Amino acid sequence: MTPADGQAIVFGGQPLWLLPQGVAWHPPSRTVFLADLHLGKAAAFRARGLPVPVGTTSDNLRRLDALVHEHAAARIVLLGDLLHSAHAQQAGVLDPLRQWRAAHPALACVLVRGNHDRHAGDPPADLGLNVVDEPWPVTDAAGLVACHHPQQIAGQAVLAGHLHPMVTLSGPGRDRQRLPCFCRSGDLLVLPAFGAFTGGNPLPPPAGSTCYAVGGGRVWPGVSIR
Repeated sequence: MTPADGQAIVFGGQPLWLLPQGVAWHPPSRTVFLADLHLGKAAAFRARGLPVPVGTTSDNLRRLDALVHEHAAARIVLLGDLLHSAHAQQAGVLDPLRQWRAAHPALACVLVRGNHDRHAGDPPADLGLNVVDEPWPVTDAAGLVACHHPQQIAGQAVLAGHLHPMVTLSGPGRDRQRLPCFCRSGDLLVLPAFGAFTGGNPLPPPAGSTCYAVGGGRVWPGVSIR
């Protein structure tokens, strides 16, 4: 299988595809890794009287649904921050999530708790998520460990989120464009935020890392950061 417009890497001895949807795909185990959905963030902002868009939860779940169908995924590993806050524990957020889950009863779903998940509380048990703490050794993918917070673990390759990484590309005429990216530093791979209402980290990626920008419906070849 060759996912269109992605980038193939070997990470922790395992084959991974970095996909333009901002997720990592592990073909041998049919696993999609994604980070930072932050479901309910827009609702939390609206509750404070801020005029932000509606429908972001449904948009996130539609994109996730498309990924599952396109790759015939058997498992999704959520690298933290599924829910944005305790305000997400309401019907307007959880009911669409329940409907999405009911449409994929055979899909294994693992949630690695992130900092926002700890404040929001675990999702209801009827959603059928396996909620775990970091670091979580990925079954059927020896050498890979799933985390939320970026960290180095001796002898392991870590997939993480939390940072919402961005990279700034420069062109002629002083053109500059900030794009979400996958950021690899040795045995650490930080995924871009999947959520539609998350934003990105304005801080530059660390020196010595390799960034794979996501834009124009594709993942671009890695650029080394100096």
